This record gives sequence, C-alpha cells and structure tokens, in this order.
Amino acid sequence: MRILLKIVLAGLAVLFTACDSGSTIDAKSLSKTKIEAEKRGFVSTSFVLLTTDEKFIGFKTAENGLDFDEFKGKKAVIVDIFATWCPPCIETIPKLRELKDRYKDSLEIVSVLFQDDKTVEEMKEFIKEYQINYPITMGEENQKLADELNVTKVPEMFLFDKNGKFVHRFVGNVPKDELEKYLKIAIED
Repeated sequence: MRILLKIVLAGLAVLFTACDSGSTIDAKSLSKTKIEAEKRGFVSTSFVLLTTDEKFIGFKTAENGLDFDEFKGKKAVIVDIFATWCPPCIETIPKLRELKDRYKDSLEIVSVLFQDDKTVEEMKEFIKEYQINYPITMGEENQKLADELNVTKVPEMFLFDKNGKFVHRFVGNVPKDELEKYLKIAIED
C-alpha cells in the first residue's frame, strides 16, 4: 500500500508543483489517472483513531484514498498531521477553524497528533487555548497512519472528497485561499 500511495502522491505532487498562485484550479486540474499497476499488491488497512473526547474515527485505506466509515458520501475530509511544538502547525489552526465553521455541513477535519508526547488533559487544554472546533486524535494508530501516508514533517494535510478519493496533499503553512480552492473541488465532486 505504501508504494501505491507514494506513486499516487508523487504523481500529484509533480502535477501541482507546476501551478503558480495565479493558476485556476478546478476539477479538470485533478489527476484522472487510474493506477492499474500494482493492483494485485494492494492490501486495505483499517484504522481506528481515538479522539481526545474518547470517540472513534474509523476508516480503511482504499486504492484511491481513504474510506471513512462516518463521513463517506457526506463530507470532504482534511486529515491534518500536526504537533503542538510546531509553529507552522499552530499558525494553521485559525485557518482550519475558520474553514470548519464555514463548511460545517460538508467538511470534517481530523487532526492527528504526530510524535508529540502529550496527555489527554494537556491536549484538552491545548484545544481550549486555541479554540479548536474539530477532533484531535491521539495514540499509537496516529503513528501507523503517518507511516502509511509517508509523513516526514509537519504540518502535512491530506484532502479527500466526499467519497474518500484523494484530492491533494499540502505541506507546511498553506495559505487559506489555496486550501479553499481545493476544498471546493472536494466538496463539489
């Protein structure tokens, strides 16, 4: 699965690195390539992430993205891999909070705590301090997911449409208008 995901992400990274900030991004900009090679090697992996308020977010990997139990067919999903010690991660929070408010009926944000040894109580205080309005997950499954997505630095965000299809990967502190361009595509698809 990692190899397949790396191929898809590398292809999409090449596709989008040629776009400048003035480029028009629409559904036609997204890759329509089907990954036929390595189909026989694909193995779906299930994940169950635990939120700070003791709820579960379940999904499994799919050939073209993530298959979310709760959100499939209802909401686009941003998987935000972050750490509390990371300044760009902290700078991203107000943007995500605003997007969650604006698109509350069609967007879910799942923040995944990455390589950050915090207690649930510390994370609840962090959530309160930054007024976070979306779930944050903690635990061993977070690292497994980060490994599956080949995360090496934070923040990294992965956007999936309402059907769980991968739309775009964001690395670093991304401008809100850039996030919103792709988010609109994910919601409309």
